[in-house]
Amino acid sequence: MKFPTDLVKMEPHTSVTLQKEREKANFPVQEMGKFILGEEYIANRERGLEIIRSEPETFDNKEFYFMSRTEKMEKAYQREKRVLELLREGKIKSTDIRYIYSMLDWVSPFDLSRGMFVPTIAQQGTEEQKKAFLEPALKYQIVGCYAQTEMGHGSNIRGLETTATFIEETDEFEMNSPSLTSTKWWIGSLGVSSTHACVMAQIYVKGKHVGLFPVIVPIRSLIDHKPLPGVTVGDIGPKMGYNTMDNGFLNLNKVRVPRFNLLQKYVSVSRTGEVTRPANINSRASYGTMVLVRASIANNMGKQLAKGVTVAVRYTAVRRQFGEPGKPETPVLDYGIVQYRVIPILAKTYAMLGMSHEFMAQYEKSAALIRNGDFSMLKEMHAVSCGLKRWSSDTCIYGVDTCRHVCGGHGFSQFSGLNEFWATIYPAIIFEGDNYVLAKQVASYLVKSAYGLRNKEEIDSNDTTNMFRHFMNMDSKLSPAQLYTWSGKSAQEIASNENVLLDLLGYRVISMVHDLAVKIYGKGQTMEESSVPSQGIATVHSEYIVCSYFNNHINKLPQGSPLRPILKALFKITALSFLTRNTGELYGLPSKASVTREQINGLESEYIESIKAVREQAVPLVDALGVPDEKLNSSLGRYDGNVYEDYMERALSEPLNRDGTGEEIRKRFYDKYIGPTIHASSNNQTKL
Repeated sequence: MKFPTDLVKMEPHTSVTLQKEREKANFPVQEMGKFILGEEYIANRERGLEIIRSEPETFDNKEFYFMSRTEKMEKAYQREKRVLELLREGKIKSTDIRYIYSMLDWVSPFDLSRGMFVPTIAQQGTEEQKKAFLEPALKYQIVGCYAQTEMGHGSNIRGLETTATFIEETDEFEMNSPSLTSTKWWIGSLGVSSTHACVMAQIYVKGKHVGLFPVIVPIRSLIDHKPLPGVTVGDIGPKMGYNTMDNGFLNLNKVRVPRFNLLQKYVSVSRTGEVTRPANINSRASYGTMVLVRASIANNMGKQLAKGVTVAVRYTAVRRQFGEPGKPETPVLDYGIVQYRVIPILAKTYAMLGMSHEFMAQYEKSAALIRNGDFSMLKEMHAVSCGLKRWSSDTCIYGVDTCRHVCGGHGFSQFSGLNEFWATIYPAIIFEGDNYVLAKQVASYLVKSAYGLRNKEEIDSNDTTNMFRHFMNMDSKLSPAQLYTWSGKSAQEIASNENVLLDLLGYRVISMVHDLAVKIYGKGQTMEESSVPSQGIATVHSEYIVCSYFNNHINKLPQGSPLRPILKALFKITALSFLTRNTGELYGLPSKASVTREQINGLESEYIESIKAVREQAVPLVDALGVPDEKLNSSLGRYDGNVYEDYMERALSEPLNRDGTGEEIRKRFYDKYIGPTIHASSNNQTKL
């Protein structure tokens, strides 16, 4: 299909408008990218892009929106094969693979082998087991998955039904799925790819229940890839998104595996059925893989939200609607209601990325301690990873949805780059712990910590408990003015002081935790009955941690850094968005620390004004995030601003419109359906 080329040129052209937006930058864009993303990430990103751009026949994404699920899967396997050829030829490193797929924004069917099967063996296997299972997995001689979730159980892992019973006579475990609901379900990399599964099962030895531990189970032949005896395995079918991943099901009918296959770093079963556990090992140690994955989700969400907000900011900056007669129409981003929806998402993207540097450093510190047998940080790391996984996935997914919405009608097109993308990231609010369930775990940790401190128990020091100690002021060393630093200050004074904002965010947490602790310890309310208030507590705690960690990251900059002013403005927007999200939480503070109606109204006004102040820097800020066109795969968010030209080119590539195939399809539809309908016999016609 041909499209006219002799059309009136757009004035001003979208590319010109975007360039003028870039010229408004009041900070060094490249330096900002290095600071907020990290130089190591940028180097890896550029390395991944170099590989992608060297082989467009393998890695070009333009056809993606026209593919069926089977075609997407085949393309994914073609890419995986080529990536591993490059790895084996020594042309790329194993660390490059993650960045290749990240820049393509493409889920690979081998991702869960790399992301969960391998880490589980590395963390929970003995040296002999690492040699037997980890080494071949790293060489892609086997492909694995992490089979925990079942058809009937997800969040409640204690309720998993799959069993592994020790058979002393043969020195084996018998793996069994006793019911339909015990069938492993939703397992990534299982449906077609995996040769082995790391199966979380209830271990039974000599009739006694030992606990829930991982067992390596071969599930497909290494010769012809057919399921092994007793194994029923397949793909669970099409999903809302994530359709290049072969999420699968697995049912085990009395499948025998050697006793050796039980990962035995944290539990050991002898030849004669004696069960032992290493001394000083925390009972939660075997959940280390989940903590890692939740930490990784929280770390990744900022980079995903960066994609959504890049499309939204660039498009609303060049899209023009309404305005004065005789003048160019007004860029949509100049309208206050659009700024109110988009700019806070941009600020939270930066907050999420800044927070991630601090959070991952905490995680690495915790992991190092655990490797040395020190579990002192595990409870906090578990709670914080639950909270930040919940907050970051909620913020990212609902943020990207807002980005789709703010792009208007064109946001509904696949060519916006936001729809398939949104559907693919959506499961992050569900997998590795449903966000509503995770909130209860966070609240439980916070309430127990606060109660323990009040009763002078020995509680580990960390960012949260140190904040609790400060506001509890149990030794009465601090005056009310030192504790409630917002008291007596104007909204402008509060909003312009990062420390005061952090104090208010922190006190809001302990106030809500105190209210729940009174109900639980004073009135006998159960945690199950506390599910609703737990949601708010988990949210305010994560908001405090995000702002605290973001502020820590900003403070790594020298005082005179040209990056500081805009980053402080983004911190301010983020903190104010949290404080004004539900002003009832501020009105609910106790009288000794109250925030007045005048202060709250003033904070809402400060929030609006702070959003307006950042509008001119919006395009330079998304440019600093460095999301490449390959990852965007978007007409609306293109770096060069050629929005409508690319949009039209993609529409003409639709199979219904293509020269050759399009003509044949349209003719077939006309001959079989349209023609017979409009040329039906006159007896059936209605006169118009």
